[in-house]
Amino acid sequence: MYFETGRTALVRHCRGGIVQGVRPSVVVSDDASGTLLWLPRNTPTRVSLFADDRPVRDVPLAERFTAPWHTGPGVWTGTSALEWIPPGAPWHTVYWFFDGAGRFRNWYVNVETPPVRWSSGFDSDDLELDVVIAPDRSCVLKDEDELEAAVEAGDIPTRVADRTRLEAAKAIDAATAGRPPFDGRLTDFVPHPSWALPTLLDEWDAPVVSTPAESLLTRS
Repeated sequence: MYFETGRTALVRHCRGGIVQGVRPSVVVSDDASGTLLWLPRNTPTRVSLFADDRPVRDVPLAERFTAPWHTGPGVWTGTSALEWIPPGAPWHTVYWFFDGAGRFRNWYVNVETPPVRWSSGFDSDDLELDVVIAPDRSCVLKDEDELEAAVEAGDIPTRVADRTRLEAAKAIDAATAGRPPFDGRLTDFVPHPSWALPTLLDEWDAPVVSTPAESLLTRS
């Protein structure tokens, strides 16, 4: 069930059956080699909000994972991004970030459960930990404190956190060695001029289809 080029696909991050964030993206390509999605600046989104409607990033870590998140209206600002969902269900996706002039800025590895395809996009659980990779392939591990806070609050099990750290370490190894996709490909990407801003499809709040991380580890 591949998506056709140019259509909108929803990238949703979910936990415990709750949609926490939604990003509409343009399908660049979708086949056995993986899925490429384009997220341009100023795309309307749904962003993560705490139980009392504060933006999640404004909530101190000590309380951030003590109540369910939900979503509210947002906009993708600052950069445009190309997202690759690799084949084979690895626990990460890879982003190429581009500045306002269209110049490649950096790679970004988002550690998450393997995205699950549904009729309007992909669902996964964002597992807090990320890797920022500069054009020279130097790497910075990001949001370790958020992962630790989620574990302390019982929101992410310890063994899921261990799997998350392993995935980040594998990404750092691949990036520093210049292995694909960190070999320079797609750093000159230019979106097709006919593509309009993707819109938030009506199905953005459809039932979640992704599998909890703990269940995935139990099966393996």
